[in-house]
Parts: sequence; C-alpha cells; structure tokens
Amino acid sequence: MFILCYRNLLLYFRNKSGVFFSLLAAIISFILYIAFLKDTIAGNWGRIPGHTVFLDLWLIGGTLGITAITTTLSALSQKVEDHEKDTENDFILTGTSRFKLTFGYVLSAAVISYIMQIVVFVVMYVYFHFVDDLSIALSKIVMLVSLMVLGSVVNALVSTVIMIFVHNRNTLNAIASLVGTVSGFLVGAYIPIGILPEFAQFLVKLTPGSYVASLYRQTLLNDDMVDLFPKVAQRNEFSEELGIQLKWDHLLNFNQSLMTTIGLFVLFLIIVLVVEYRISNKMNKLDY
Repeated sequence: MFILCYRNLLLYFRNKSGVFFSLLAAIISFILYIAFLKDTIAGNWGRIPGHTVFLDLWLIGGTLGITAITTTLSALSQKVEDHEKDTENDFILTGTSRFKLTFGYVLSAAVISYIMQIVVFVVMYVYFHFVDDLSIALSKIVMLVSLMVLGSVVNALVSTVIMIFVHNRNTLNAIASLVGTVSGFLVGAYIPIGILPEFAQFLVKLTPGSYVASLYRQTLLNDDMVDLFPKVAQRNEFSEELGIQLKWDHLLNFNQSLMTTIGLFVLFLIIVLVVEYRISNKMNKLDY
C-alpha cells in the first residue's frame, strides 16, 4: 500500500500541468478575490477597522477548502488511468489485495491534498503578510495544519466514492471540470453562502468540503469575529452569510462542525469499505 502511495505521489508531481490544473480553482478564487470580491464583500462594513485582514483570513479558509477538494480528485485520476490500462489487474496479480490497492490510492490522494494545502497556505499567507500586514498566531497555524489532515482524508474518501462511477478518461475529465467549477461555490469562496438561494445553500450543506472550509474559517476567524462584531446578533448574521458557520436549525459551532466532519469521514469510509468488499467477493466468485 505504501509503495503504491509513493508511486502515485511521484506520478502526480512529475505531471506539472496536472498539478497546475488541480490548483486552478484555488488560483481563480485568489485572483477573483484580489480583483473583484474584496471590496464587494466588504460592502457597508468596509469602514470597520481590521476588515481587510478579516477578509484575507476568510479567503484563505475557503481557498484551502477548494484545494482539498480539487487536488484529491486530481490525484485519484491515476486510479482511472490504471483501470483503463489494466495496471490495477497487474497489481492484483502480484498479490496486492483490492483493499490495499484502493487505500493506496486514498492515502496518496490525502498526502497530495495535505502537501498542496500547505503550499497554498504559505503562498497566500506570505502575499497577504506583505500586502495587508497579515499575521496569524502560531497556535492558530498549528490548529489549521492539524485540521488539514482531517480535511485531506475526508475529501480523499469523497473523491474515491465519486471514482466508483468513473471508468474512463472522458468521464473523468467531465467530472473534474464540473467539480473544479462548482467547488468555489460549495465552500462559499466565489460567492458568500448566505447570498445563494435557499436550495443552493441546502446543497452546500450536504457537501463535506463546506464543513472542512467552515472549520478552517472558524479556526482563523473566531477571535476576530468577537472584535469586529461585539453584538451577537450581528456576529451570527455575518457568520452565516460568509459561511464561517453553517446553519441547520442553528449555527454550528466549532465542535459541532468538527463532529459533523468526523461523522462524514466515518460515513464515506464505510461506503468505500462496503463497495470494495462487494467487488472483492464478486471477483472471487468469478475466479471459481
């Protein structure tokens, strides 16, 4: 499993154009924010001291959420290529079980996602540090980096479930284009979640990536929310609108968002295990 993971890492990072396109949605989010969204989102509260740094942190959280989604899907494209070329069967003939094979892909996708999130975070942090004098407490950085592990694994499992229905390159390209397009909306990076229609907001809340982005944003912004919006009602309004906290019957706090994300991790892990178990049983029956 670890050898397969290492092999997938090498193949991913050797494909420079693939690495770039896996980050394209995150790059678009960054460019749109700098060019258009920053002043637009600030709106009427743009005069509040500290709003620039607040929005920078908001964008970093959302862009990391996009990166976690798109890079895992891009990394798992290797699974489709191996399936088309019958490389998967070659691995199985060497005695590698389907479980080890599948989780080799999952592990490599999670590692790639984690590395790319670190890279994106460093680039954005350095940029905003020099442009807007942004600084982030070390404790927040440690928490954020730790959450990236969870975000990477969850999105890797979600992408693995998606790949169950993908068997050729054409379908993969179509899905990759779709995910790359909608990922910025799903985490509320292109448009604040509160501005979306109610049905669209409902779809966002069904997406694991939105909870990951919410965790990132709460980690980076909870202290600033109290300083910028002393009134609880106003704070909750902006938190909901900007997707810092997701709302069902109430706004989910950090612990509730974390437990929801862990629950989604368990759910998608079970789905992957069940699917692989059924496929393994089916293949064993065919052998007999």
